[in-house]
Amino acid sequence: MSDLAPHLKQNETLLWEGKPAFTLALPGSYVILRIAGWVMFACFLLFLLLGLANLDEMEGAVGIWITFLVISGGLWIVFALIAPAHARAANRRTRYGVTRSRAIILFGGRQAMRFIVPKTGKIERRGSGEGPWAVYFHFPAVRRVRDADGRTRTVRPGPMGFTGLSAQDAALAETALAAIRGKG
Repeated sequence: MSDLAPHLKQNETLLWEGKPAFTLALPGSYVILRIAGWVMFACFLLFLLLGLANLDEMEGAVGIWITFLVISGGLWIVFALIAPAHARAANRRTRYGVTRSRAIILFGGRQAMRFIVPKTGKIERRGSGEGPWAVYFHFPAVRRVRDADGRTRTVRPGPMGFTGLSAQDAALAETALAAIRGKG
């Protein structure tokens, strides 16, 4: 039984199912979090060394020194270790599927999103060689929104699709998406 079966409607059948082949790659926001975590580790070392060097002169400041050590050490553990591990685990549970009428993305094994592939929409396969490939099929329109200060700004959402695929899975996904184009 497939991982997508509980998320399919009663009459839906899968034409293609896949999952990310490159589960060690982190999304961009997690890379930034990881860098911030290692900066916190540098702060932890700085606070530790400064405190140890001045331990005999600290008198009543030991509590604040320990507080800074705990905060910077905790942020280091959360940002550099726990958040990337969580992202990789969610990526390993992600599944992709193409039914006779829709494309389905199951994020982290929990939240399913369904997309209709429009008749005039493009299907774009990106990647090179043996690295991770992506097949994009949903390109949200550019919007103009008014922010909290009353200024108008342009929002350019990124494309949605199947990411982290092997080259073979990307070709199969592109073929399945082309077969259902405009049938949703």
